[in-house]
Amino acid sequence: MNKKIGKYFLCFSVFFVVIFITTVTSYAVDPVRKIKLDELNMLLKNHKGKVVIVDLWATWCPPCRKEIPGFINLYNKYKNNNLEIIGIAFDENGLEVVPEVIKKMGINYPVYLGSDDIAQAHDLRAYPTTIIYGKDGKIANKHIGYVSENGFDDEIAALLKK
Repeated sequence: MNKKIGKYFLCFSVFFVVIFITTVTSYAVDPVRKIKLDELNMLLKNHKGKVVIVDLWATWCPPCRKEIPGFINLYNKYKNNNLEIIGIAFDENGLEVVPEVIKKMGINYPVYLGSDDIAQAHDLRAYPTTIIYGKDGKIANKHIGYVSENGFDDEIAALLKK
């Protein structure tokens, strides 16, 4: 009887370990898909009550790639304190190149391929462009060009306190 319980416990434990590992690494292995403006708006609506960073970037953009490690660090620091990050990559060959960059850089937040309607709605003129939404779901700030991790950290910390 004890051997039978032990086998069930082992199977049960292995099952939960597999589920945990799959969940933790899901952003790195999920296929990247295109997102439209209405889907982004729905994501933002679903994250109301949280501070949300929307990072509009491209894989070929050196300042964009320079910002990403800072976003990874900020996400790790504040994800349990109501911070969400959504990456939106604008690449012509996005389906081929974006998953590689996600894996290589260890991006741990969701990344989508951008669409023209998102670019138009956010008046995208340069990369990177970062839009920060407050807990009320409204745009708190918009940054065009590179911003350091420390610059974002101060801003995010202040918004999370509101």
